[in-house]
Amino acid sequence: MKVEELILKYALLNAVEHGGKASSKAVLGKVLAESPGLKKDIKGLMEKIEKIVKKVNTLSLDEQREKLKEFKIPEKKEKEGYELPPLPNAKVGKVVTAFPPEPSKFPHLGHAKAALVNYLYAKKYKGKFILRFEDTNPELSREEYYEAFLEGLKWLGIEWDVLDYASDHLEKFYEYAERLIKEGKAYVCSCKSSEIRRNRRLMKECKCRKNTTKENLELWEKMFSVLREGEASLRLKISMTHKNAAMRDPTIMRIVEHSHPRTGNRYRVWPTYDFATALMDVWEGVTHRIRSKEFEMRKELQQFIQKCFGFKSPFITEMARFNLEGVPSSGRKIREMIKKGELLDWDDPRLTTLIALKRRGFVPEAIREFLISTGVSKAESVLTWDMLESFNRKVIDPKCNRYFCVLNPVKIRIKGAREIKETKVKLHPDFPERGERRIPVDLDEIYIEREDLEKLRGKIVRLIGLFNVKLNKEANFVGDEIVKEMPKIHWVSKNNVRVRILMPNGEIREGIAEPEVKKLEVDERIQFVRVGFCRLDRKEPELFFYFTHK
Repeated sequence: MKVEELILKYALLNAVEHGGKASSKAVLGKVLAESPGLKKDIKGLMEKIEKIVKKVNTLSLDEQREKLKEFKIPEKKEKEGYELPPLPNAKVGKVVTAFPPEPSKFPHLGHAKAALVNYLYAKKYKGKFILRFEDTNPELSREEYYEAFLEGLKWLGIEWDVLDYASDHLEKFYEYAERLIKEGKAYVCSCKSSEIRRNRRLMKECKCRKNTTKENLELWEKMFSVLREGEASLRLKISMTHKNAAMRDPTIMRIVEHSHPRTGNRYRVWPTYDFATALMDVWEGVTHRIRSKEFEMRKELQQFIQKCFGFKSPFITEMARFNLEGVPSSGRKIREMIKKGELLDWDDPRLTTLIALKRRGFVPEAIREFLISTGVSKAESVLTWDMLESFNRKVIDPKCNRYFCVLNPVKIRIKGAREIKETKVKLHPDFPERGERRIPVDLDEIYIEREDLEKLRGKIVRLIGLFNVKLNKEANFVGDEIVKEMPKIHWVSKNNVRVRILMPNGEIREGIAEPEVKKLEVDERIQFVRVGFCRLDRKEPELFFYFTHK
């Protein structure tokens, strides 16, 4: 095989595997692996590679696939799916896992991974999976967030055996908190929050720590009626000099004078996250928890709380924090950005919330495969949109029919061609059985991308599904023969439909599409040829799409 053919083979292969864009460096590695002798002239070889890669990247993904078939490369065997490592001390039928989100924001990919891993472990060991809402902060909990988690996890195919709410167990929390007071393990602190933070930093005890049991019980009763928010909290007595700051007499119950979406104003004293999750794990019989590394410093405190009551702690392990590079996941930050108009809402295409991914056109099976492929180790890694998109592309590419859409249209006229009223183009090049779409043609009214006209002016190109022309504002017909090396461009003609597309950066692009797109149903995913995959979001007052990815 000639060097140029070898380069072309690997350029096409790399492009097809990565959504239509080949990498010169990746191609160089493959070429040298097959033909090591070419190392003698790396500079000359790289020049050839860059030239061929540039040319390959101008082709559409469908064209790249078609051209790759000429090399008759054996079909790759699909890799076996990622296998979760064994759980320590796990017995079939006895494993109970849990995912306890706080309903303070819409779920994102980080939540999805934690839920999925715990769910799959429960399935792996034929055990039980619990979805528990840690809704002990009335100020942040919202009905829409509960619903978003329930719908989001269902959409991903995650099924729970038990649905629980920490807010359903307030009386039991009070009982256990009072028990700690009576045993001298907790005290009511009336210091201001700023003073508590300062004392923690300085490892200094406050005067409240010396309260008698009687004084603590009296103050505890007043927390339910007389004392106001911020005037008192119940703290666990551990050590103010502990090396782990989380262990320096942490707050376990506090007053929150805010209506709760499930219990209204019935309760005003609420457990903190650590107290709630430590006890709920035991009450629900959780045996194993796999969660994000950000909770690593909380493990010691939660196990201490369980030990205070003589409970055995479940097995807990952490995995690396999950988020895509450059994407905000903090609920506080996202709320601020929405308020400032920097984001559209929780479904903004720049976010990795499940509602945003769903609206963009990502599919559950692709997200699941992507999440599991990232593993459950503690090692941090940089995750990018490209990685997620590659999983999604593999799933949706065979399912998405093709259509033409011109985003920056310029009108040209075709001279010298036979009169033609319409042409037929396959809905999907790989699945002819799906049928064809009809595109009306007016040779005096052909619209193409302005960029194509500027870049290919004076060259012979093929108008996909039509014929070949020498491109110009007045384009000359030059024949019907399909030449493989010839640039192929999309187009639309008369009766076109105006469309708007919300891009991943939040911008809206307008264009014109072939009339067949009017037949699409809302939520249908398609590929606009040479533009990218899109999902139809709504049809009125005009066709509005969300751009998924290339």
